[in-house]
Amino acid sequence: MFTRFSNEIIIIFRYYSVINGICYVNFAPWYILIMNEILVVNKPLGVTSFDVIRDLKKKFPGEKIGHAGTLDPLASGVLICLVGKDATKRQSEFMNCDKEYIFEVLFGFETDTYDILGLVKEVGSYDCDILLPQLNNLISDIKGDLDQPVPAFSAVKVKGRELYRWYLDGKINEVEIPVKQVHIDFAEIKSIEMVPKEDLHAKINSLLQTVKSGFRQKQVLESWEKVLNSSKQKQFLIAKIKTTVSKGTYVRAIAYKLGKDLKVGACTLTIKRTRVGKYRLDEKALPI
Repeated sequence: MFTRFSNEIIIIFRYYSVINGICYVNFAPWYILIMNEILVVNKPLGVTSFDVIRDLKKKFPGEKIGHAGTLDPLASGVLICLVGKDATKRQSEFMNCDKEYIFEVLFGFETDTYDILGLVKEVGSYDCDILLPQLNNLISDIKGDLDQPVPAFSAVKVKGRELYRWYLDGKINEVEIPVKQVHIDFAEIKSIEMVPKEDLHAKINSLLQTVKSGFRQKQVLESWEKVLNSSKQKQFLIAKIKTTVSKGTYVRAIAYKLGKDLKVGACTLTIKRTRVGKYRLDEKALPI
């Protein structure tokens, strides 16, 4: 397969292996004409941005490699990876780009991570027919400048430590949560789905199973099991939203705020980054 980046060609062989009925795709560079490259990677669900970098380091040994904007484990899509000293020097250029996302918001629950990969509590029952017009009004008014508190589960450093470490140590109240000034340029609801409780339970379990160890999966699965089994709500509203935002915007924090404003709670189910600056998620994006 020939993939073109920065007007140079990387020739890559694509290998497939089947393990327990699952098809895994690996890339091995066969011949590389130039190393200082910008790679538009299509990150799949379940892996971390660091997993992608670690994989690229195996493929480009000895090269300095970085990325321009972390994607959470349950976020997929465009991850700009920079290979070589010249490319990594441009990291801030890509970090400052606006970004486009399509994300699913599940209403009725709050988690400590603002997505489903967190310990959950049910906020309260609601009537989907009443909630939907309220949501439409909120989305139409959400655009513009926003002071957005950083989620407690984030890698932003406070007093020399990542914020999530303060949270896990039970000391989050000892630090001041940073607030970022962000801008939402565009937001619209693409689709609405009413999901029965049993189907939602299966969907959440399936998504959480994609994530590798290290994210409290056992406790998270148990908390969802307990909350869903005790819930009296028969079906739940999931809204698919498209948005364009400035650098530093946390999409899961947008979902959390929607839930707070509607007084029913909300968290993201999935997030897909479809564009970073001029780089879009299309057939040229490199799957990992």
